[in-house]
Amino acid sequence: MMGRRKSEQGQLFYAFDLDAVVPDDHQVRRIAAVLDLTWVRAELAPHYSHTGRPSIDPELMIRMLILGYVFAIRSERALCREVQLNLAYRWFCGLGIEDKIPDHSAFTRARNERFRECDVFRRVFERVVTACMKAGFVGGTGFAVDASLIAADANKCRSIPGDEWSHEINPETAKRAVQDYLANLDDPAWGAATDVVPKFVAPADPAAQWTGALRNAAFFAYADNYLIDVKFGIIMDVEASRAIRQAEVGASQAMIERTEATFGLKPDWLVADTAYGSAPNLHFLVDGRCEGYRAARTGDREVTARGRHVQPRRFRLRRQPRCLRLPQR
Repeated sequence: MMGRRKSEQGQLFYAFDLDAVVPDDHQVRRIAAVLDLTWVRAELAPHYSHTGRPSIDPELMIRMLILGYVFAIRSERALCREVQLNLAYRWFCGLGIEDKIPDHSAFTRARNERFRECDVFRRVFERVVTACMKAGFVGGTGFAVDASLIAADANKCRSIPGDEWSHEINPETAKRAVQDYLANLDDPAWGAATDVVPKFVAPADPAAQWTGALRNAAFFAYADNYLIDVKFGIIMDVEASRAIRQAEVGASQAMIERTEATFGLKPDWLVADTAYGSAPNLHFLVDGRCEGYRAARTGDREVTARGRHVQPRRFRLRRQPRCLRLPQR
């Protein structure tokens, strides 16, 4: 006999266990098992007022942003919608089935004010790396460095030629993106990276670089630089910069120095492509910082190694670990 779902009258009371509906093998459970954010409130306490209406829990906001990073949810509006609908995300954030989700605008204000003042995202990152080191996931002898392009929210149609752009701007009346640009003019990963005038500048976001590095239509972008331990691919440091080679090299040097200062790790060798093979960078790496340096470009006849040229055929593939070993002579 064909059954019929009974729905004549809405149910008045529900007995619902959120923990029971999240699968044991879901990724949020594995993250929650090792993530400790109990220190966040104490770290941010000096940046909150002792009076007034209670704010949104900062730990909740950071957990939501972690979900956005892990599951590639780039929009904060979309992130709030996903947490509203997804039971696993609610469980990870410690929200009940009826708890209200923060408005997306709260993230923008927190990021540009309290979170930025205390650099809480850097603190979270460093604690995660420290946990990976204690678990034995970091070798510490060999690092790799590279950069990825991140498209900027800048309109080409509203850009101006670079030679028409002037730095004579009043920071007090400028927008936040322009203020950040003016504040970093002497930073080697930003304004001081090169004296070359860019072809185009976006007045709304002058730090974004006009680039055609992907060998197709040029666009405004930033570079997201990563320093990675090669043992298990653990990201040791990350730094944003302009999307040009000089800025990426400057960011790599900053990451190497910061990793040594924060974790006490100085790599014996570094893997990178030939964009990092300039003479000043080689001097930086070899002069008391890295015992070896390797740079390779697919299809080239030669591979730069410690300032000399080695034929690619002289490299040997090691099965354990799987890597190319630089010949000693």
